[in-house]
Amino acid sequence: MKSIKTFLGRYVFALICISVVSCDKNENDSVEQPLIISSTGDITASVNAFKQVLGEPLNTTTGKTTGRREINWDGVPDQFMNTSLPKNFFNVTGANDPASQKRGFAYESDGDFRITNANFSSIEPSLSDQFSAFSGTKIFANLSSDLWTVEFEVAGEANAGSIKGFGAVFSDVDLADVSFLEYFWGEKSLGKFFVPQQKTGEKLSFLGVYFADEKITSVQIRHGNGIITPGQKDISNGGVNDIVAMDDFLYNEPERN
Repeated sequence: MKSIKTFLGRYVFALICISVVSCDKNENDSVEQPLIISSTGDITASVNAFKQVLGEPLNTTTGKTTGRREINWDGVPDQFMNTSLPKNFFNVTGANDPASQKRGFAYESDGDFRITNANFSSIEPSLSDQFSAFSGTKIFANLSSDLWTVEFEVAGEANAGSIKGFGAVFSDVDLADVSFLEYFWGEKSLGKFFVPQQKTGEKLSFLGVYFADEKITSVQIRHGNGIITPGQKDISNGGVNDIVAMDDFLYNEPERN
């Protein structure tokens, strides 16, 4: 099974490198190349495939060392609909805090992180039909910056953690080579990978990358090249910037560094 995974990882990575000048992995490197899974349109098969790479089960309690974590925004209470999510919303550490918020995921960057079930149309009405949700009805965006960083901790603990793979659903990627995920071990970049441009008439894109021979302590995320603000229209609706939202995040169980 490992040989199949290795082959797929090197094959997909090679395809990516044809169009990404910044790829600097050599096919003769002894380190196993990352496994990249990406798609646009109906992304269900790609998301499910990446879940299998990350591993079973889907963890909902603390004290785990295998399996995976998922974040979708439909479980976030409506009271947070029009306000910023706390940076530690998905890794609270109090003994009486809900287990559903102990997922080892935190924002390293400051930002105005928000959810919506109306495509942020209360902020900019022209966005009412720009986005699609992958699961449920709520989607997510950083309203203060299109470039920000997440880091990982042991679930339910204030202890730095690391993962092997991370993937995310993007909505309304109009421009190629703009939205991306860049993976880091400390200050070392493990690679920047661009989110595929959406197909005409279809809103969703997925990108997930898994490193068999590396550890990930943080991921820098770029969703589009403009932020959601009053008067800011998407490039497909007469604006000048690609306004992109996000849905599900997937990653394997964070382990203590």
